[in-house]
Amino acid sequence: MTDRSSLSASLLPAVQHMPVHRGHRLRRARAFWTAALLAASLASPLPAQAQFPEKPLRMVVPFAPGGPTDIIARLVAARMGESMGRAVVVENRTGAGGTIGAAEVARSPADGYTLMFHNVSTAVVAHYVYRKLPYDTVRDFTPISRLADIPNVLIVNRDVPAKNLKEFIAFARANPGKLNYGSSGIGTILHLSGELFKQLTNTDATHITYKGSAPATAELMAGALTYLFDNLPGQIEGIRAGSVRAIGVTTATRVPVLPDVPTLSEAGLPTFRNASWFALYVRSGTPAEIARRLEAESIRAVNDPTVTQRIRDLGAIPIASSADDLGRFWRAELESWRPLIERLNLNLD
Repeated sequence: MTDRSSLSASLLPAVQHMPVHRGHRLRRARAFWTAALLAASLASPLPAQAQFPEKPLRMVVPFAPGGPTDIIARLVAARMGESMGRAVVVENRTGAGGTIGAAEVARSPADGYTLMFHNVSTAVVAHYVYRKLPYDTVRDFTPISRLADIPNVLIVNRDVPAKNLKEFIAFARANPGKLNYGSSGIGTILHLSGELFKQLTNTDATHITYKGSAPATAELMAGALTYLFDNLPGQIEGIRAGSVRAIGVTTATRVPVLPDVPTLSEAGLPTFRNASWFALYVRSGTPAEIARRLEAESIRAVNDPTVTQRIRDLGAIPIASSADDLGRFWRAELESWRPLIERLNLNLD
């Protein structure tokens, strides 16, 4: 379609070179071309991003409904939809460690109407542990905003004599190969946290996988597991009730919902810092104006007082970062986890 500027450029010379020996014809011709220029201006469409969004958006969550990932996604989606005047529909696309949902977004048009709700597992770990992905995690996604972090927590069963990190490390070193720890699956951030702990403390323990945190926690409470790393929200009540003992959280600062639980960093492992983080992405190639609009809307959503409080009530930390900040953080996470994953030689294909 001819754009406004090119059409104007083609019409103006005709006006400028009109014969002047017939004044009334000149006036009529000028009136004609003025009307034509005005009609062309009105008919020429505005850029697509000026009307964005013109229809509902999709937010693909690569995990099952009901968990913290899904809850945070739905909070943000609802608020973004209210602000933009178009629904943001959450769609759960589960399977293969979240890579089925990511593959769907990678195949979608780069128009901003399909959002990817990445977490650390799909945005970082999957890049290394799946060698046959039908997409490239780094190349095919563009950062929009890091929305929230969920702290992970190291918990032990009540029979473990250690009450703090220093005592627990001493206990583990005194019992090499006799301890075990659980996680919700190989290659999850919780599994990697367990392996990172072993590496930094020079301890040994056997990894046991479960189909989710609930059965792992039940085994821990029964004494069949020594310790595990888990997302904090699912463990808050057990910690408060004394069913399990919290040794430390993995974030850089203490968590308001459990202010008496120290960070592992302050308790003696200064380099042990991680979280299960959540962020919005779009397909690479999405127009910059649309990406900036989505960035602003997602930040506005997380900063809404009601959404902020709901996220904190989950035991999570609202972030609402810029796209640039997410990009820098993402690159740092890719570099941070790569050596450990390569040392473990994980391959989940």
